[in-house]
Amino acid sequence: MKKRFLGIGWRSRIIFKRATAYISINKLVVEGCNLEKGKELYSYLAEDEKGRKIILTYLDGIKANKFKV
Repeated sequence: MKKRFLGIGWRSRIIFKRATAYISINKLVVEGCNLEKGKELYSYLAEDEKGRKIILTYLDGIKANKFKV
């Protein structure tokens, strides 16, 4: 899996509400990607070349066909 970084980084915080955990996204990223409240984003658990766990999130709301959700 190759990655291309765009020079934007942010820190996420895990939020618990009842039995579900949420991850917050920086407001500048939300506005820059024209995301709206209620829009679905597809995220996938993966590993990088060093074996570190990563979350891959598609911000365009299009499901990746090769991954199971």
